[in-house]
Amino acid sequence: MSSKILVVGHRNPDNDSIAAAVGYAHLKNALAARDGEADAVEYVPARLGPLPMESAWILEQNDIAEPVLIENVNPVERDGEEVKQKVILVDHNEIGQAAPGIENAEVVEIIDHHRIADISTANPILFLNLPIGSTATIVTLQFRQTGIELPDSIARVLLSAILTDTVIMKSPTCTPVDVDQVNFLADKLGIDAVEYGMDIFRTRGGEDKMPIAKLVEADSKEFKVNDDTTVLIAQRETVDLPTVMAREAEIRDHMKKLVEDNGYEFALLLVTDILAEGSQFIVEGDPARVNRVFEIECQEGGNWMPGVLSRKKQVAAPILAS
Repeated sequence: MSSKILVVGHRNPDNDSIAAAVGYAHLKNALAARDGEADAVEYVPARLGPLPMESAWILEQNDIAEPVLIENVNPVERDGEEVKQKVILVDHNEIGQAAPGIENAEVVEIIDHHRIADISTANPILFLNLPIGSTATIVTLQFRQTGIELPDSIARVLLSAILTDTVIMKSPTCTPVDVDQVNFLADKLGIDAVEYGMDIFRTRGGEDKMPIAKLVEADSKEFKVNDDTTVLIAQRETVDLPTVMAREAEIRDHMKKLVEDNGYEFALLLVTDILAEGSQFIVEGDPARVNRVFEIECQEGGNWMPGVLSRKKQVAAPILAS
């Protein structure tokens, strides 16, 4: 019986988290086969929540199975004994964003592009963390560096994630490395990357009828500002800002409940307009920190922040440094 190693992204998975899990699991299985270890180990892509709409569409279009939905990474039974579940973390390295039970799992690799946080390991591991726009970019680089064949289906998945995470290469997090991989993948596939990116974002429609919890929380992350303070920063990228903002009252009611139920200092939703290249800030809870960091006065109707596209670089980073 082969040992299963889960390749899993963060809670409330986004397209980069899903694509990185799918792409990296494929790469690791191919490497295991090349090295004669396929019978000993199997890498399984996993997820910690519902598929984003664009991820579901991309996987279906390319006839790729969805990552397995898991609730935790608690110890598992193997040969009659309880052993730690081995996991590879992609697109995160914070306990608060990881699978329940991560403290009792064996983290064997981390592939990420975020700040280095609080995951610790008993043994040295491969920890590949690059200051670039997408974890899928790192996975693409690994395919190229190892010489493992990159199937077109996996190439489309990885390309989609780089484009969504860099907002079609408009985000300030986008680097020349990301652009190089976009060009490599688009040339391989014979497609126009910008047109493909717009098609992906259009799959996110239906925001007028979407359950409010999904609209607010589908791409949300908790961040610990200090030992006593946790905040929630969520993002909704859209090509139809007026439709989302028409639901502001519902959005605020749901955010108030999130703050009350979880003890957040505040919840901040960035409604990011891909076409106008900016974000509307909606804040519930105590807005003092947001007001101070961004030199604004949070208000009903939201605050338009031109040029703000990246939660990681333009929003979370200054908040965490405050």
